Amino acid sequence: MRPRVLLVLALVVVAVGCSSSPPDPYAAYRQTSTEDVPGTLDWQIGPVPTDYRASIGPADAYDELFDAGDRKQAYAILGQVSNTSDHSVGPPAWVFVTPKTCYATAKGDLVSPGRTGNGCTKQNLYVQGVNATTGERLGGFTAFDTPTPWVPARAGTPDVVEAEVQAGTTLLH
Repeated sequence: MRPRVLLVLALVVVAVGCSSSPPDPYAAYRQTSTEDVPGTLDWQIGPVPTDYRASIGPADAYDELFDAGDRKQAYAILGQVSNTSDHSVGPPAWVFVTPKTCYATAKGDLVSPGRTGNGCTKQNLYVQGVNATTGERLGGFTAFDTPTPWVPARAGTPDVVEAEVQAGTTLLH
């Protein structure tokens, strides 16, 4: 009887070991909870399904963005963006948040931050997404950071990755 028990236990260990999914190389980038994007009325970033694995990495996805390389740093988040106004949810995506977006400040500009003369502040954020499966650019929107800088609720602290594009190098963290 005892050899049968050992055989069954060995089969269970093998079955469990073979059925587990491979480790996620981007686990530290995963958004862990749904949270509002600061300075927006209706945009949120939430987690992707636990079994989802990105087909492309953050550096490759960053290359698809408008103004890629213009900023020296950007947050890279593996998550899903949703809009609470129209109840839409995007696909799993690499979401990049870059600080110090510059807005028009000259007289007669269509959009101007109160004509203060300083349209480039660290609190001006630009949020862009790239489909983490296909690499397709999804779009972007502006946001405004809080006085205490916003940090996304990610699963860990990812290693800094250098994204080298034609316009320059950006550190993704």
